[in-house]
Amino acid sequence: MQNDEYYDIDSILADSIKIPCIFLHDLEASVNLTGDGSEVTRNTRIELPFWLAKPLATFTLPNSDFIIKLEIPRPFGNRVRNNLDASPTAVDFRLLCPYFYVFGKKLVNLIEDGRLPGILEKTFKTRLKEIMDYTQTGSTTVNQDFLQKLDETEKELFKAGQESSTQLKQWRNRALGRLKAVDITARQI
Repeated sequence: MQNDEYYDIDSILADSIKIPCIFLHDLEASVNLTGDGSEVTRNTRIELPFWLAKPLATFTLPNSDFIIKLEIPRPFGNRVRNNLDASPTAVDFRLLCPYFYVFGKKLVNLIEDGRLPGILEKTFKTRLKEIMDYTQTGSTTVNQDFLQKLDETEKELFKAGQESSTQLKQWRNRALGRLKAVDITARQI
């Protein structure tokens, strides 16, 4: 975790997302990370929280072997990628991975996958256009189906877009920064 992410609740919650790992070595029962007290044999697949999987994946043994190998988690798998290629706005990030972009950024830095950065970028750009369209309509009956599919980053962008749109309308109506007359007779000395 970077220093600027230390107090970021979204980053902390994204670190708790589980990621599938394959153990490349046998482990004794005393160091079994699942807590069931059994030995972990080589090539065992276990899902670990990202905060635990990341240091294990980057740690090398004295013989230059790794302890675990990370796999692509389900929210970034081929099925989801195909859905994102077909229609990025149709995917429900709230159910799939509420911190899709934050977690995706962490994965890009850890897992070697040449397609993942492009998919994240294309998805973000496409969905951002839709989000900004909804913020500019000024309608209170915004497409609720779409809003419920947003991840946490997109929800923050939606709120910022709505606030910006409201401030622009107030500025156009000269409501912001308008000098108002004060009733001097009501003032007591």
